[in-house]
Amino acid sequence: MNLLLTEQDFDRLWDTSMEWAGQNWEAQDGRFSPPISYKWKRAYWFELAYANFLMACSYLEEAGQKYETAEDDAGGWVIVTNYESKEEVV
Repeated sequence: MNLLLTEQDFDRLWDTSMEWAGQNWEAQDGRFSPPISYKWKRAYWFELAYANFLMACSYLEEAGQKYETAEDDAGGWVIVTNYESKEEVV
C-alpha cells in the first residue's frame, strides 16, 4: 500500500519545527543517536508517534529531499533537512 502525502499532510505529522544550522546545537553533541550533522536548515521533531516520523521520512523521499534522522535522548525522533515547511511552528 502506498500513501500519497501532500505538503499539508507533512505539516500535520511533526510536533515541533525550528531552525537548525547556526543555532548552537553542537553544544548538545551526544544527545542524538546516531549523531547528525549541524549543517541542515531545519529540524522537525516527532515526540510520540513513530508512525508520523516514518510517514514524514517517506514524504521527504518522495519529494526528492535529502535528510538525516536520529533518536533524541530528550524524547522522540528528529529529522534534519533543508526542506522548509510552509507551516513554521516553534
